[in-house]
Amino acid sequence: MALNSTERQIYDEYIRNRFEGAEESSLSGEDSLEIWEKIIDYGLFLGFDKAINAKICPDRPVEFEDPEKINIRLYDSFAGRIPVISLGNEKDFEQLVTNVAYGGVRPDNLSDTGASFIHGKTVRFIIISDKPYSNIPAKEIGLSDEEWHEKSALIRLEHECTHFFTKKTYGITNNILHDEIIADFTGIYEAFGIYRAELFLRFMGIIKGSGNRFAFYTNGLSENVKSELMSLSRDVACNLEKWSSTDAFLSMSKA
Repeated sequence: MALNSTERQIYDEYIRNRFEGAEESSLSGEDSLEIWEKIIDYGLFLGFDKAINAKICPDRPVEFEDPEKINIRLYDSFAGRIPVISLGNEKDFEQLVTNVAYGGVRPDNLSDTGASFIHGKTVRFIIISDKPYSNIPAKEIGLSDEEWHEKSALIRLEHECTHFFTKKTYGITNNILHDEIIADFTGIYEAFGIYRAELFLRFMGIIKGSGNRFAFYTNGLSENVKSELMSLSRDVACNLEKWSSTDAFLSMSKA
């Protein structure tokens, strides 16, 4: 069904490139790395759970179920060195994100979330879980549990680093399909050495299965607009797959 004039305006605004004309930001985040190095040292000596509660969320400490499955590190990414907190227990991840990112009030969709990018004026870091990426089981994409666990972690990390990069470089990050396409592209390519449109479409739930992120990023839009965005997403993913094998793409740096 064709979009009416109001839906067309909503659609055009939704797909607008927020980065067009953006100037590079002065955000660096490098000044805080010395603080994170001290937090890591604290954690190595007394435990990362204690380091988090003492140095990161002292006002809302977390009662961690599996403190031995917590790690803090500085990840060398194309966006620079980024502090990353990894949690192997799903409840620990969700409680930490609730306390740090949402002021102690758990958001409705948190069980569908596998990572959180925390960014403020002086604080920027990533919290990642041990969940399979987009809550998709290994058998759904034809991988062993071990292989998918490894690739999920890398996709998730590179995805969040991409958001980190756009925020650091342009001061921009958005919870919309536009940004998710970019971040998933980076994650998929890094994990598999190629970009596979099918994976992105499965992650979004556009190819039916366990993934359902499309619904989150289009929440509140009419069914007609969602249908148009779904069609556009298929085209974009397929075009990206073709582009990722061209010499023009292969000659580019990740940034």
